[in-house]
Amino acid sequence: MRVKVSCAGATDKVVSVNGESSLRELLKAWGEIDGIRWVRYGYPPQVLEVTTANVGQSLSGLGIGSGEKVTIVREDTPTAKTAQLAQPVQRVRLHENQISLDGIWPGKILQVHSVPDDNSCMFHAISYCTSQDLSRSQELRGVVATQIAGDPIEYSDAILGRPNHEYSRWILKRSSWGGGIELAVLSRVLKTCIMVMDVDACKFERFNEEQFDNFVMVAFNGVHYDAMEVIDETGSRRPLTVFNQKAHRADAMLARALEAAARLKKHGYSFNTTRDRIRCNVCGHHFVGEREVARHAEKTGHVDFGQSSGISR
Repeated sequence: MRVKVSCAGATDKVVSVNGESSLRELLKAWGEIDGIRWVRYGYPPQVLEVTTANVGQSLSGLGIGSGEKVTIVREDTPTAKTAQLAQPVQRVRLHENQISLDGIWPGKILQVHSVPDDNSCMFHAISYCTSQDLSRSQELRGVVATQIAGDPIEYSDAILGRPNHEYSRWILKRSSWGGGIELAVLSRVLKTCIMVMDVDACKFERFNEEQFDNFVMVAFNGVHYDAMEVIDETGSRRPLTVFNQKAHRADAMLARALEAAARLKKHGYSFNTTRDRIRCNVCGHHFVGEREVARHAEKTGHVDFGQSSGISR
């Protein structure tokens, strides 16, 4: 397969490899292995920090296919240098959901902002990120319903998994979970890229990154969405929830966010719904897959889930 590799300050190069080639082999074919900080690829584009743990993984395993464009960021670029600066002694005590932006944005902390766990968490997270309150959550459901109902070709029955008119009514219910379809719609309507930090995978999924410079961030743990924001260490200023991709600190801040994701995962914040069994802490039933969890939540109103110990249903 052929992969187009680009890097700031270098000429784009088309590299021929096969799906079982490793990331290391791709970088070697491009001409450089050492000094690579991270790579970006895919749609929605995702950022992968290059480490000894993943550089030997196959391209197919990483989701890199033929015709892919891979962007390389070296350690000697300003954003990469900034991202790896050693953090000085903390001036404030940080909570589990926080990480300092010292070396990137002095005096600032990036944190996950919790929203209610009530089946509308995705809409709450976007409402908070765009207006810093939860008052627009139901309004955003209406926006999604209108957009979907108005374009039955793009949002076909096959894409939605049910008839378009039925889905449009279903998503208006407070018990209905939002996901990728709704995020893509809201990103386009709000003219804002939505970056979803997958805590289990420690990577970002980006919606409409190429179309909009402004972006918001939300954290997804497999069954729940929370908002993300930047706060002042002193708490004296209003939190920041909307950012610009062209800002010099943007890439470094996103890299630091993934460090926070790894820490949250270590502390049990994430669920892998394709691999792990999820337990409803209300009734004790067990499920595999986000869809099963969502259906149960919609049917019962139960929203308190945890990782299963492996007991069968």
